[in-house]
Amino acid sequence: MSLNIKNPHNYLTIFEKTSKYTSFHSIINLLTSSKYKSILTTDAPVHTETLRQFWFNAEIESEDNNTVTITSKVRKSVVRISPSTISTTFALDNLGGKTNFDKRELHTEFTERGYDAQLKEVTMYKPNFPPPMKFLFHSLLTCFSAKTTAFNEIPLNIKYLGYAILKKSDYNLSQALFSDLLTNVKM
Repeated sequence: MSLNIKNPHNYLTIFEKTSKYTSFHSIINLLTSSKYKSILTTDAPVHTETLRQFWFNAEIESEDNNTVTITSKVRKSVVRISPSTISTTFALDNLGGKTNFDKRELHTEFTERGYDAQLKEVTMYKPNFPPPMKFLFHSLLTCFSAKTTAFNEIPLNIKYLGYAILKKSDYNLSQALFSDLLTNVKM
C-alpha cells in the first residue's frame, strides 16, 4: 500500500538569498540563525491514511488536571505527542521559554519594524507591515499556523514567535503547537 502525502501540509521554508530581493536578506539571516530554523526546514511528510488513523484514535492523557500527552495508535504502533516530544524532535530546547510576551513590548517592537496601523486590537495584519516583515510573518504563517484565521491575520502565537525571533528571545513554541494539536482531539 502506498502512502499518499497530504497537501498542503508538506511545505518547507527555503532560505535562498538572491540579488533581486536583497531587502529580504536580513529576515533570512534572522530565520536561519534562529533556534526555530530546524522546525522551519525539516521535511516531515504528512500521510493522509496515517493522519486520519492518528486523529480517529487520539486520546488525551492528563496529570493533575493538566493535559500532558496526545496518545494514539497508528498501524499497531502507539504514538505519543507532547510539548517535550515536539521540542526534542525539532531540537528546539524551548520548554523553559515564555508562553506569552508583554503587549506593550510587542507593540513597540512591531511599530519600530514598520507596522503601520493602530495596535489597539489583538489582531495584526500582514499588509500593514513593510515587505521584509510581511515575508517574516508569511513564512511563519505558512509553516506554523493552524489556519484558523484569515490568511492576512497574524494569530497571537505567531506574533509571539515573530517577536521571539526578532528579539532572539526564548518562546515555548512546542507548547503553542501542542495546544493547537489539542483542538483536533474529539472529546
